[in-house]
Amino acid sequence: MRQRKQIKAHAEESRLFYGALFCLVSVFFAYIYFVGMSVVHVVMRKEVDTQIASLGTSVAELEEQYIDMQHRVSSDIASLQGFVVADEKIFIDKTAATLVLSH
Repeated sequence: MRQRKQIKAHAEESRLFYGALFCLVSVFFAYIYFVGMSVVHVVMRKEVDTQIASLGTSVAELEEQYIDMQHRVSSDIASLQGFVVADEKIFIDKTAATLVLSH
């Protein structure tokens, strides 16, 4: 009878040991998996940052082209209506006293 209790206790200890070993191995593989995934995400983040910088540069170049074309269209429309670039600049001089009357 005593041997049965010892064998039964040994069987429970063995089951607990293998359960703990399984948990340890599972945690180890989960750790390896998550470390690997974090490295993958860091690399992906760097690639996305590079793409963001590249797209920002492309957007800036397109904005520059848009502004240049907008000014070119404005100059073309103004020249079609007979406007020309003023060669002489005329400035208003407010040093002389003037009188303004309202009727």
